[in-house]
Amino acid sequence: MNINNKNRIDEVNNYKFNRQKAKIQTGMGCFFSVIIFGLLLIIVPIWLLFFHSDEKVLKVSHSPNHVNKIEVVKKNDFPDPTIRIKYDDKNIMKTTIPDTILVEWDNDFEAKVILIIQGQERSIVELKFKR
Repeated sequence: MNINNKNRIDEVNNYKFNRQKAKIQTGMGCFFSVIIFGLLLIIVPIWLLFFHSDEKVLKVSHSPNHVNKIEVVKKNDFPDPTIRIKYDDKNIMKTTIPDTILVEWDNDFEAKVILIIQGQERSIVELKFKR
């Protein structure tokens, strides 16, 4: 066997090897693409279901000079909805849904949120904002 024949056989073997390697890599790429796509089809709806904010704004109140703001929102948590009082990058959570919500500002940095439920005592939440 001469050297040219040996080189030609090596080239043919090398070509076949590279072709086989490319087929395997393409197959693996397609397999992982299908897996990732399948995971996205599962994860995205779950994420939308559990992390979608189900908040309803019940009351928004601004301080006398519009320096600060208080938001009272109802969040439909499972199994019972809750009330969240949002102010100054903080949250206060209440578990009972009030019939009436009042906000009384003492000044731009102090306020009272009054939650009234029929047949019960008023719940007063005092808030102080950073100056």
